[in-house]
Amino acid sequence: MIKFLKKIRNFLILVFLFGIVTATLDYFRMNSGFTPIFNISKYDEQTKVQSFRGLFYQASRKVKVSTAESLVDSSDIEYVVLDQKINIPKQYKKQERDFSIETKDTPNCISSSNLYYADKDIKVYTYCLDDINIKEDNKSDSLLNYLKKDNKILNDIDYKLVYTGLYNDGSTLMYSDLYGLSNNGLTMYRCNKENINDLYLAPKNTLMQADFCTYKDDDYKFIFEIHEEPDTNTATNQEKEVFYEDDTYLYEFDKPTLDRITITTPAVRGKEATSIPLREVLANKLLTIDELSEKGLKFNKVDKSTEINNNIN
Repeated sequence: MIKFLKKIRNFLILVFLFGIVTATLDYFRMNSGFTPIFNISKYDEQTKVQSFRGLFYQASRKVKVSTAESLVDSSDIEYVVLDQKINIPKQYKKQERDFSIETKDTPNCISSSNLYYADKDIKVYTYCLDDINIKEDNKSDSLLNYLKKDNKILNDIDYKLVYTGLYNDGSTLMYSDLYGLSNNGLTMYRCNKENINDLYLAPKNTLMQADFCTYKDDDYKFIFEIHEEPDTNTATNQEKEVFYEDDTYLYEFDKPTLDRITITTPAVRGKEATSIPLREVLANKLLTIDELSEKGLKFNKVDKSTEINNNIN
């Protein structure tokens, strides 16, 4: 009987020690912005509250988007041990970026969505918006310029909008501006399908449109890169090469270069990488001279009228 009681005592001691250790480890995890692991977790889709019940503690948080998010992105975080509430340090919670959004809605809009920006990570579409700007530190600049510098501005916008649930496709996340982030109100849809993680920005109360979150092969002009093979010609007196012309200008390289340049795109969003000679790109009008120049193609631009006058003289 005594041996049996000792076994029970030892077992209770082990349970107590296990409870203390796991409660401590999970507390430190929450301090670092991670969800606790030594518990039974439950999630209420109506209230967006996820609860964690450990051996000696209870914790909870209000989820912003998904139960997969870190605590940094959640709110109303609580941690209670034996009915004693212990604070989670504020410095581990997300600090809001102070900015607002200014939009100009398209009057009587009946158009489809427009690809506003794309990179290797994401595509951003606008719908029925003529203009969208970010106002920060008493300065205003287009969202497009912000995205070109760093697309993380989208996470800041996401954080300030209110998640209103999943669309009936079971994957698209819906957001609304309920706290005056934008001057005219804003609706956002985040796609969450295979090879489609696009984001759509639209005026207040815009319903899901038929072309939202559908696959579109339309980002070539945003993600192309210019690749030039090394020049193996060592001659120093190579002639200039005219590679393109329009009604007003001749476009030339300082030396023969056209056949050494290809336009490439990376393998993204389920598409294979591509490589097309610049000669074909220009012939098929896949890109304009201005788009190539903006991406870094170097060439001389010669006014045809000036060239003709020089030849006459």
